[in-house]
Amino acid sequence: MSDAIPSAEPPRQGATRRMVGREDLQRIRRRHRGYRMMLLVICLVLLLQPLATHWPVISPLLAIVVALVMMLFLTRFSPLRSHRRILYGLGIAAIMGELGWLIILFTDHSLALHLAILHLLIWCLFIGTFLIRKAKALMLEPYVTMAVLMGAAAGYLLIGYLGAFLLHTLLLWQPEAFQQALVAPGFDPRFHPLRVFPAMVVASFQSLTTSGTAVARPGDLLAPTGSLVITVAGQLYVAVLIALILGRFHQRPRH
Repeated sequence: MSDAIPSAEPPRQGATRRMVGREDLQRIRRRHRGYRMMLLVICLVLLLQPLATHWPVISPLLAIVVALVMMLFLTRFSPLRSHRRILYGLGIAAIMGELGWLIILFTDHSLALHLAILHLLIWCLFIGTFLIRKAKALMLEPYVTMAVLMGAAAGYLLIGYLGAFLLHTLLLWQPEAFQQALVAPGFDPRFHPLRVFPAMVVASFQSLTTSGTAVARPGDLLAPTGSLVITVAGQLYVAVLIALILGRFHQRPRH
């Protein structure tokens, strides 16, 4: 008896019905496990922000954990085989950049502030490339399950997490564009960049959910522009999910 299982996706006109073997099913199950884990990690990142204000080193450690989960549990079992090494390279660069920026921050504070843009660009390339591939991978799922929906939600939350890096860099470069009393009460954010990152995470997710953020200073366009970029990116991601994934709902076949 063959181990192959028919795909839940109906065959196209003039094409034979695609078969899904046990190896493919194992990859699907591991990928779906990665979707659930990614969502759990992002939720933990949000829940741990109050602790990160007291122990700032938690923030870079959480960023490294997020990058590892993205590479080891999602990219590894992605249905997209092309350009996988590029994403691994970007992930390693993001991790090494995070560690390097942390070391420079404690050894040469002024240089770390100047390298904040490079730090942001590395994370933008990594998470941005990952989100584009993730949307394509979700389109290739043979059927939509709760795990797939959790993976789609994790991608949405990743936009908010990336937005925190954007707002954090803008804060370090132009702190006057933000409400200092709300972001960093009692200390200068340029001299305590890690302590203000949790506030930027909260502000980014407020922008992502279109509830608005109070950290932007009225009359200055820099902070509101960053907040608007996050909001627009989140809404575009939702629109893509509705158009490309939820519109082609399939039920999982019973075995």
